[in-house]
Amino acid sequence: MAEALQLQQQEAAAMQNRIPNNFREPSSAPLRKLSVDLIKTYKHINEVYYAKKKRRAQGTTQGDESGNKKNKVNVHVFNEGYDDANHDYIINPGEKWNDRYEIDSLIGKGSFGQVVKAYDHVDQEQVAIKIIKNKKPFLNQAQIEVKLLELMNRHDAENKYYIVRLKRHFMFRNHLCLVFELLSYNLYDLLRNTNFRGVSLNLTRKFAQQLCTALLFLATPEINIIHCDLKPENILLCNPKRSAIKIVDFGSSCQLGQRIYQYIQSRFYRSPEVLLGIPYDLAIDMWSLGCILVEMHTGEPLFAGSNEFDQMMKIVEVLGVPPRHILDQAQKTRKYFDLMPDGSYAPKKPRDNKKYKPPCSRKLHDIIGAENGGPGGRRSGEAGHTVADYLKFKDLILRMLDFDPKTRISPYYALQHNFFKKTTDESTNTSNSTSTSPAMEQQTASSPSDIGSGPACFVNGMVSRGQLRPQ
Repeated sequence: MAEALQLQQQEAAAMQNRIPNNFREPSSAPLRKLSVDLIKTYKHINEVYYAKKKRRAQGTTQGDESGNKKNKVNVHVFNEGYDDANHDYIINPGEKWNDRYEIDSLIGKGSFGQVVKAYDHVDQEQVAIKIIKNKKPFLNQAQIEVKLLELMNRHDAENKYYIVRLKRHFMFRNHLCLVFELLSYNLYDLLRNTNFRGVSLNLTRKFAQQLCTALLFLATPEINIIHCDLKPENILLCNPKRSAIKIVDFGSSCQLGQRIYQYIQSRFYRSPEVLLGIPYDLAIDMWSLGCILVEMHTGEPLFAGSNEFDQMMKIVEVLGVPPRHILDQAQKTRKYFDLMPDGSYAPKKPRDNKKYKPPCSRKLHDIIGAENGGPGGRRSGEAGHTVADYLKFKDLILRMLDFDPKTRISPYYALQHNFFKKTTDESTNTSNSTSTSPAMEQQTASSPSDIGSGPACFVNGMVSRGQLRPQ
């Protein structure tokens, strides 16, 4: 009996010894690594392989001054070596994707990713491919952009409403890629081509009519899209010698009722309601359009603020203090204005003691040179630049720059404005405008003084001054 008990104790001790002190983490178990996590395992092996390969390559080419000792290189591999440290795809001209797209060159770069020019061997045409960063937030936003573009393109099957066409999209090496028609250069590049002296009032009118038609299309109940970043860089010429344009870059856009962001619109074109923190709607794009049209004709931004306070003060210099009923409801009123004892508002004193002109002292009338031959007197005596032409232009702009989004002119009524009415001199105007059809179905070549040969194909308006101007 005693022997049997001793034998049991020995067996129990032996079993105890066989039990490991530390159990393996389930995630590192070979069975899991070679089944559920097989893809992850392969990726890890690839990562290690490419890291070693890169280290070896750098080790053979890098040494200290004597050449006897290798420098220590901190090597990081991103997306199996396809991406750089910013999660952007490393562009290789000549590379062929999906046995279809032959990459030509990088033509644009932004916070979202990059745009390349490529040749589509299936459709036998040049295209622009927007390559989204390999990061979840950028992927999520780009998926919204795809959804909005598909909605717009579906409702504009005949390609009449001046919105860029998305041909298709696909995933390639963990990057969402959007394939667009390839357009020409943007309106900022056009301004730069004029040495920032501006384009004629006639060409400004052609752009205005197309953009109002595009905004009318975006305002249709089935679409209801706010672009949220309308600026010269995001308006592209279809052909470098013609006046037809398209709006691009819906990466910040949303549908009415699905507004996500508080900080939207590039600063120079930011509406008062966005600056003041008031809920916004489609009217913010009309404010941006008013700013753009003045800039296209004068060559300079109308309100070139260096920060939000400066932006608001630049607006006040031209248009005065926003109405009391707007400021009473705004969250950020106290950022820009002081409440006076009589209940009115006055601009705050700048912290940097910067001097501003009194409200309404910088007149739009003078900025556009309504009675002085245009901006800087440069259009004096030119056909289509009479005082009457300028007064119509000024009236339309002031309606677009109404502080109150509820009374700001809508695209429908903008297209009925006298600025677009036919005159006896057909060459100074565009074709018939109506509220329901595209403004210009037949494009005619513009004068060489307005549109030159310009820079070669750019897309999505990011090349020219993305680093120079505020976003």
